[in-house]
Amino acid sequence: MSAAGWQILTLVRRALIVLLTVVVLVRPSWGAAPAEMRTADLDVLVVVDRTRSMVAEDAPGGEARMRQLKKDLKALSAALPSVRFGAITFGGEVVRTEMPFTYDTTAFNAWVDGLYAERAFDGSGSMVDAPRDEMIEALERDQERYPERRRIVVFASDGENTREGVDQQSFSEVDDLSAGGVVLGYGTEEGGRMPWDDERPQDGYLKDGDGQDARSRIDLANLREIAGQMGLQTLHRTTKETKEITTEASTWDSEMLTEETSAGGEVSRAWIFGFPLLALLLWELWGHRRRGHEAEEVLS
Repeated sequence: MSAAGWQILTLVRRALIVLLTVVVLVRPSWGAAPAEMRTADLDVLVVVDRTRSMVAEDAPGGEARMRQLKKDLKALSAALPSVRFGAITFGGEVVRTEMPFTYDTTAFNAWVDGLYAERAFDGSGSMVDAPRDEMIEALERDQERYPERRRIVVFASDGENTREGVDQQSFSEVDDLSAGGVVLGYGTEEGGRMPWDDERPQDGYLKDGDGQDARSRIDLANLREIAGQMGLQTLHRTTKETKEITTEASTWDSEMLTEETSAGGEVSRAWIFGFPLLALLLWELWGHRRRGHEAEEVLS
């Protein structure tokens, strides 16, 4: 190549070096990298049976069912520190929204600490479907106000109906309003005795018609039927350990709150221009070295 040709090539090379340097400094970006992101917040509606049978002493270790329930709810809130909790309770005669949905887990835990079963003979029998309408209203209201959120139902009970001559209503409408959840079952098939008064154990236990200690037994079949209607699974709580509670909660958090999406930030493509820039710089250095050798030969 002639000397003029080399000069033109050198000018073009240096112009490209300047241009590519500017492009790299601008850091061009386009497209989006797949990223895991939270797509919806989670609202957990806790529904608690506080009928007298929930103090039956057949929880693991001979504890009252309510005491085991409180431990489970504390474990649940610890496993889901960034979600909203709401609470409904039901007894023989009263269904009550105890807590609207809130991010305040301290308030939720304080409510759990204050949970108590209704007193003996507060009602004339009880039905497990008592909170059904309140649950549906709470879920519909939350769905209307926050359609982007997902709702979880945690239903805690022994499943025992003690009111005669009444058919239990279906919970199937709840299935359409929730994204999942669990039915927690408390008690044993052998049953447990129920104290007259939690604060006065010396008063003894409730008696049946024969004068014997009355025993409350879990109706696991009923709980499973309710769980099936709501599209949930049942966890029969037969151990003091709360691991299965936290494991279930972590499943909600990972599967329902996150998904892979391409809506993340744009990806920098500066590296695409970095490779040709590096090649041109190496070529420029080679050219300087070649001219240096030529100058040495002329001088020698």
